[in-house]
Amino acid sequence: MAQNTKPTKVKSTAALSADFLEGVAGDGMDNIKDNAVSTAYLGIVQPGSSATQDGAKPGHFRNSATGKDYGETLRVVPIAFDIVWQERLSEPPFSTVARYKPNTIQVDIKPVKAGTKGYPKMVNPQSGNEIKEVFMYAVVLPDFPEDGVLIFNPNVSSMRACKAWNSQLKAQLLPNGTKAPIYAHAWDLAIELVPNPQQPANKMARLASVHKDEAFISKELFEETVKPQRAIASSAMLAIEDNSDEE
Repeated sequence: MAQNTKPTKVKSTAALSADFLEGVAGDGMDNIKDNAVSTAYLGIVQPGSSATQDGAKPGHFRNSATGKDYGETLRVVPIAFDIVWQERLSEPPFSTVARYKPNTIQVDIKPVKAGTKGYPKMVNPQSGNEIKEVFMYAVVLPDFPEDGVLIFNPNVSSMRACKAWNSQLKAQLLPNGTKAPIYAHAWDLAIELVPNPQQPANKMARLASVHKDEAFISKELFEETVKPQRAIASSAMLAIEDNSDEE
């Protein structure tokens, strides 16, 4: 009986070596621009946030794009910083609907009620949504360089720690005495769970402290991770993606 000589189908696309692909590195990727990829946020998971329904732990750092849990502390290298006006829905789920450069849209200022503490509120008269002036950082993770650039948009309760961080960033110097770039050092960020002043029986998560790595980042990290991601950072800061970790 004649044997079947039909070629067998390839059952796997896995290969032990990728040497044969090195000559076509990046082929086919030219049209996938920065605005065609998802913006990943470095979120601080809040108790009761929608992310906890998927197993995220309150008080942990989390990658909004992949769901990766980084724990209570995380090492980051900031590569860009900006102040933005963030507009959020005035009713649940209170998600972000727009970000603006400060003073680029008209806002109404709502004064604080007499006899109460707080600050005047900015409201978009077109939508009725509150607008808050917030800090945004673009960061890369030295221990997870494959995760690319992440946008860190801390909540208002984290502002004290953020301002302390900003002061230290501005004070960075190079050995020759000149101002260091924002990405000169890696920083360890830590989260804490504290009572929520609006709901004392519940907890909220906030940035607790930042600690600088005294050594400068390596040339390898700068060339392979920081430098390529700097071009993405500015456009990513104004992008709107799901950032439900912080509520």
